[in-house]
Amino acid sequence: MNTYLISVRPTWADAFFNTHNPKSIELRKGSFGASLKPGDRIAIYATLPTAEVLGIVQVVKRESLTVDQLWRESRQGKLAKVSRAQFDAYYANQQSGVGVWVDNAKLFPSPIALPRLRQNWGHRWQPPQQIVQLNHEQMTALNIAR
Repeated sequence: MNTYLISVRPTWADAFFNTHNPKSIELRKGSFGASLKPGDRIAIYATLPTAEVLGIVQVVKRESLTVDQLWRESRQGKLAKVSRAQFDAYYANQQSGVGVWVDNAKLFPSPIALPRLRQNWGHRWQPPQQIVQLNHEQMTALNIAR
């Protein structure tokens, strides 16, 4: 089991941790998360203006599908918390997309802010553009047990 970190816009990052009807699919492009396996964990970093790691989710499955299949599999965007217009804009000129199904969302008692991440991981550390695997030291800094 590996642990990864992804950057998500605040609206969609928060949606993973809704107690009622949480977001259960992360939609991405290209070969995003090609090494993700069921049981892997993903720490969710909410981008600016939030700039905090909010919590962690567990991977159920990752699939590369045609855009039409992905729309259907996401129950017309309901599972990803996106509208048709948002979905179409994101996947404009794309033949396929990646869906990462997640569950078991656990919100951290206190989010971990960017300055604290840089304190632990180096002042030049930048949140990932795509996805990055966390090493043992990084997981310890986030207080994530193996």
